[in-house]
Amino acid sequence: MRILIVLSLMIALTGCVSETQPGAFSSDFDQQEAAKTRVSLGLTYLKNGNYSQAKQNLDKALAFAPRLAETHYGLAYYYQVVGESERADESYQTAMSLAPRDANIANSYGAFLCQDGRYDEAKRFFMQAVNAKQYANSAETYENMALCAQSQGEGEDAIEYLNSALKHQPGRAKTLFILTEMYVATEQYGLAAETLRRYEKVARVSADSLWMAIEIAKGQGDLRAANGYGDMLLRMYPNSPLARLYIERQKTVPQPVVKVKSKPQSQVVSVSTPEIAAEQEPEAHATEAAVAESNQAESTQSEASEPIVVAEEPETDEPVAEAEQVIQADEADSLFHIVQPKENLYRLSLKYNIKLNTLKEWNNLDKNGSINVGMKLWLVPPAQQTN
Repeated sequence: MRILIVLSLMIALTGCVSETQPGAFSSDFDQQEAAKTRVSLGLTYLKNGNYSQAKQNLDKALAFAPRLAETHYGLAYYYQVVGESERADESYQTAMSLAPRDANIANSYGAFLCQDGRYDEAKRFFMQAVNAKQYANSAETYENMALCAQSQGEGEDAIEYLNSALKHQPGRAKTLFILTEMYVATEQYGLAAETLRRYEKVARVSADSLWMAIEIAKGQGDLRAANGYGDMLLRMYPNSPLARLYIERQKTVPQPVVKVKSKPQSQVVSVSTPEIAAEQEPEAHATEAAVAESNQAESTQSEASEPIVVAEEPETDEPVAEAEQVIQADEADSLFHIVQPKENLYRLSLKYNIKLNTLKEWNNLDKNGSINVGMKLWLVPPAQQTN
């Protein structure tokens, strides 16, 4: 009987020892791989907007592998998304200390620092990323550097970085479009036109690209081409915000005046459309064909109506109103803009056709032009600003 009792106690004790203790893992459990799996799950939940599940998985990853750089990298991105900047900074620093040569972490940390307004620090980590060996995303990092420089009003640096990005990835559509915008903003219209043509070879025609074409044509003084691109914008994207903006802006543009020194006689300008080679992409030349079509229609219309004649007078046409002139608004809400997520001052200056420095002056912004989500941004001078 006593033997049975002893055996029973031994079996019970053996069973207690074999149970997994809290915080302990079996010998065949790969904590590193389990942590990476949890990080992947966490970032997927974060992308889908399920923040609680994202945090739970990232916390489990941290429990599995507290010295894994990827875990802290994932947590840093989570804190960045939810707006906890201090904790995001701490996690990024921990990730960099654990993997100082990881170019992907350096690139993301640089983007975070730029978003936080720490331009010099951001530039250091961006350069650390592009100088890393076996780094395949140099184009993306240079593009991030350009956007960061642009947000700080460093236009020349931004253009230099964008051209560096294109050396690594010549067909990167996003970079080509941003570079086009930068050339337009700095009034380098020849380079803007060349860059837009490169963009059209790798991307479809869009309302944004047509708007850039209008701005370039206007900058080069080719109002006929600008009107052609405008007609195409209205025809292809009639409900887009840019189409509505184009219609409103056209109301303030003076009608053209035909000047002659002899008999009043309408002149027809013939613009031929070049044939498109079979191997070229149709989208790349769609805007040119639209301009030619618009020119033909405009020429036909001019034959049927009498031109306005100004006989032997010096050219005294009033120039088109510059971007910084007062916006004549019909509605109160057109006097200002409420800043939305991912907007920056440069893009808004293009959208409303107001120079960047003018927007800074009208809104008492610092030299960097920093703006926040939800901020009321005035689009008129202080004298016209109302409560």
